[in-house]
Amino acid sequence: MNYTDAEIIESIKKGESDNVLKFLYKSVQPKVRAWVLQNNGDTDEAQDIFQDAVIAFYKYVTENKFKEGNSVAGFIYTISRNLWVNRVKQKNKFERNVEMHANVHAEEMEIQTRDIGSDRETKINEILSQLGDRCKELLTYSVFYKMSMEDISIKMGFNNSDTAKTKNYKCKQRLIKLMNENAHLKKSLQE
Repeated sequence: MNYTDAEIIESIKKGESDNVLKFLYKSVQPKVRAWVLQNNGDTDEAQDIFQDAVIAFYKYVTENKFKEGNSVAGFIYTISRNLWVNRVKQKNKFERNVEMHANVHAEEMEIQTRDIGSDRETKINEILSQLGDRCKELLTYSVFYKMSMEDISIKMGFNNSDTAKTKNYKCKQRLIKLMNENAHLKKSLQE
């Protein structure tokens, strides 16, 4: 079913928005997804951006701030674009800070790596290679760089810091499991 802008707004004000929401997902969400994908985003990020824009739109309507005569699709699309631009700016700023942080600690990392010794380093890398790239990256940020979950969520594109915490916990559990499964590696690392 298609809705006019006036029908969408009226349905939201009446609290009858289920079908309207489905309509918006069908008609507006593909345009938002295409724009985010064209601008270095992925489908999960596009979904998050669209949902945030729809929430903002609903808030405008329920607070009687949405101006009659404005296009609903155009409004949601514009909010989505603004949200994505802000997210990209935040990511870029964060990546510059991480890069600076990494450069400051590069010498310290080199010393620590040398101290581990090549045999132990090989064994550590063997275990870490079994973890997977995402887990390895997350644990590097949280354990080695001691970054906050908020910063990690921005850097790795998670929805929020709670998602980063959950992923971090799961990755640590996988690492512990791998260590326990590889008793000979665990023992040699403890020596």
